[in-house]
Amino acid sequence: MFRIRLTAALSALAVSLPLALALPSAPASALPAWENHNSTWPNPAARAPRVVDLAYAAHGRYDRVVITVRGRIPGDAVRYGRNFTYDGSGKPVPIHGRAGLQLSLAPAYAHNRHGDDVYDGPHIARPHFDTLRALAFTGDFEGQVSFAFALTHRADYRVFRLHDPQRLVIDFRH
Repeated sequence: MFRIRLTAALSALAVSLPLALALPSAPASALPAWENHNSTWPNPAARAPRVVDLAYAAHGRYDRVVITVRGRIPGDAVRYGRNFTYDGSGKPVPIHGRAGLQLSLAPAYAHNRHGDDVYDGPHIARPHFDTLRALAFTGDFEGQVSFAFALTHRADYRVFRLHDPQRLVIDFRH
C-alpha cells in the first residue's frame, strides 16, 4: 500500500514540478515604468532619515544602485546633467560620462546629530558597467544628500523603494 501511494506521489510531482518551474516569478509590471525625464517624489512623512550606504551592481539589462536609509525613505529629485558639483563648495566632481543623472534626497542627512558621518558607502566609484560609468557622493548639505551618476549615454531610469531595510533603488537601462 505504501509503495502505491509513494509511486502516485512521485508521479504527481513529476507532472507538476516542470509546470511550477516554468511559471514566471514576478510580472514585469511589478516594477515601475522606465523614465526619460527629470522627476520628483516628495515624502512629507520622512523626518530626518539618515543615508548610510550605497551599493551597485550590473545586471543583464540594467545597472543598479541601491541606497540604504535609516528611517523613512526621503523624497527625491532626479535630473539629467553632464557636469556635477559638490554641494556647498561648488567644486567640480571628477566623474565623467556622455550623460548623467543627479539624485537629491530631502529631507536627508549623512551625519548624526553630533555631526559624525553615518554614510559608509563609496564617495567616488568607477565601475565602468554597460551604462553606469561612475558615481559620486556629492553632498550632505542643508538637509539634502546628493549623488551624481556618470552614464555612457542618456539612459532611461526607474526609481523605486524597498523596505526592511529601507532602500531606494535606481536602475539605469542598458
